[in-house]
Amino acid sequence: MEPPVRIVLAASENQLFTISSSVNFGSSHKIFIYVNRTDSRKLLSDERILMTIDEMLRNAKTVAVFGHVRPDGDCIGSALGLYNYIRDNYPAIAPAVFVEHFPESYKLLNGADRTLPEYDNRDVDLAFLLDTPSFERTGAKGSECLRTAKFTCNIDHHISNPQNLCSVNIVEPEASSTSEVLYFQLNKDKVSKTAANCLYFGIVHDTGAFKFSCTGKRTMTAVGDFIDKGCDFARIVNETYYTRTYKETQVTGYVMENCKLGLCGKVVYAHITPSEMEKFGVLPVEMGTVIDTLREVGGTEVAVFLYPIDGKYKISLRSNYVVDVNKIAGEFGGGGHIRAAGAATEDAPEIAIEKILDLIQQQLKTDCVKVTSKSSFL
Repeated sequence: MEPPVRIVLAASENQLFTISSSVNFGSSHKIFIYVNRTDSRKLLSDERILMTIDEMLRNAKTVAVFGHVRPDGDCIGSALGLYNYIRDNYPAIAPAVFVEHFPESYKLLNGADRTLPEYDNRDVDLAFLLDTPSFERTGAKGSECLRTAKFTCNIDHHISNPQNLCSVNIVEPEASSTSEVLYFQLNKDKVSKTAANCLYFGIVHDTGAFKFSCTGKRTMTAVGDFIDKGCDFARIVNETYYTRTYKETQVTGYVMENCKLGLCGKVVYAHITPSEMEKFGVLPVEMGTVIDTLREVGGTEVAVFLYPIDGKYKISLRSNYVVDVNKIAGEFGGGGHIRAAGAATEDAPEIAIEKILDLIQQQLKTDCVKVTSKSSFL
């Protein structure tokens, strides 16, 4: 096999579209380079070949879709958005979506009841990896499929993505969500209401219902298109983003009651133990929204939340304006976005939080002591 060839095209200052594949430059082989910015196409010679998602699908008989471990709203939304797009426009293809367990409220999306929890070793012509910046983060045991599929495509918006995971990599770190990136790679006229519902759902969850700074003009353009298609926008945001189960509400209240402030009130942080989660009868998948409640504490720049999963502690990080939490997550082998990132640690939560506060302090360049106390607003 020839060594991997990596071609990088700068579509704009902040966007890269790449192809990484083992190729032979002989006359019988083609290199597919996809650029989604019209003004970037002049960077290529007239001999280049542009490949769209529709062109990939026309050459496939079997398609698999994967996301990341512990899938969130954007992961599920983009996966089911693509699933519905394929079902609507390519009836000869029966796409399979392999994703791990997700909240019950997500099941209002069309196709959510037909997802599979684990890759079943079927042969796949075309495999999509969505909202995932590394093979280690691939859920549902999808890494094996991505190694053996005839063709693969990674669509993502994580700044930590190396942009060389698949045959074609469409990575936009400045986008609000993978659902947004995906939408602008599809034929808009062929996106149905059911697909629009899924993509809108993904955008809502990764933008915090449009509160986070990742929301941009293009984000709202997509949302406008979805509304034009009859998207159930009110139901989706109300029933999946603002609504919690009784257990989730109880455990969130408990975390808020015991959270602490650090670094002169610039950081709010909390953790929960396995025994405490057992007391409330909640699973890790039900803890995903706690961090967004923590970040609502006024006057804070960073929110930190740790909870147990698979014998480790999941670290969730959010920031508002200054701190790059992707860099902090990277110190623990994780990553994500500048304002939202995550990682995992085997450290005790108290030790991990101490390390995190050190890293935040370095970015804030503050002399505030890290000694903290229970939040004064409680």
